[in-house]
Amino acid sequence: MIYSVKSGGSVAVAHGPSRVEEWFEPTTPLKILPNLKPSIALAFRKRHIKGFIVPGGCNIYVGLQQKELFGVLGFSNPEYGNFDLFMKADTTPSELEYSTDLLLYVMRTKEVKSILEKKFCREIKTAYSLAFSRHDQINRYRKHGKQVKKLAIEGGGYNLGYIFELGTVPSLKAAKALWMQNHKIK
Repeated sequence: MIYSVKSGGSVAVAHGPSRVEEWFEPTTPLKILPNLKPSIALAFRKRHIKGFIVPGGCNIYVGLQQKELFGVLGFSNPEYGNFDLFMKADTTPSELEYSTDLLLYVMRTKEVKSILEKKFCREIKTAYSLAFSRHDQINRYRKHGKQVKKLAIEGGGYNLGYIFELGTVPSLKAAKALWMQNHKIK
């Protein structure tokens, strides 16, 4: 499936292979798609979100692609809180092994921080995500953010809040290298 992008190019959406060796090309660079069209981002999210979550709108979407779009980040202005932005979307196809981890490394880059600062016309240091989990922590968030909220829900599960420091990864190239090193990809 190919979607057009505001910049005049096109975006092919990743699907199919599961193991890292099948979907990730170590020698091909990653590309950030700033200001991804909401229609593309929402279609991607609806296709790849599992469970009861209904994707809502964000002020800005940022895409991540190699040859194809495989990740979408979405951010919104908070009405209150001790953080700069809500991270409302961190979506990748579940069959793409470790893809969410790569997306979270990219979220923490100086490039994404700069994109967000240009959009919101202010310095952006942190993003906050609130999520439901059956467990008392979310494994994919542990190495990227700090858990700042854990509220047990009647009937089981937890509402969990994580705060992420943006700009802590120096570049897109560094994010890719950290991810590859962490998952022993050559």
